[in-house]
Amino acid sequence: MQEIAKGAHELGVLPVSVEESLKEENGFHRRWQFHSSSHHLGLDVHDCAHARKEQYMEAVLEPGMILTVEPGFYIQADDSLFSPEYRGIGVRIEDDVLVTQSGAKVLSNSLPRHPDEVEAYLTNMIV
Repeated sequence: MQEIAKGAHELGVLPVSVEESLKEENGFHRRWQFHSSSHHLGLDVHDCAHARKEQYMEAVLEPGMILTVEPGFYIQADDSLFSPEYRGIGVRIEDDVLVTQSGAKVLSNSLPRHPDEVEAYLTNMIV
């Protein structure tokens, strides 16, 4: 969320400082990110929907757990803070991360990241 707020600030659309926006009672940056930036990943893709708070939001990360890291930035079609050519565009980058004894392992590390690489990957898939 800090990166989303920083990005919005750098684009000149955040009406307050990054620090002010990140305060729980404010959250101005959430205008462009409607979902959280992570959730547990298990047998049910969104295991968090059925998890108790102490097993999810307040849980201690332990080796073997897998979660997503998925920041997104979505400009609504009627968002007048952006020029018309950017309205209606959204970008989300999602990684799946395994918690290990020594930190974390990004399971989706081999997937393309750069827009040109993604386009080429998708073009090659459609055969």
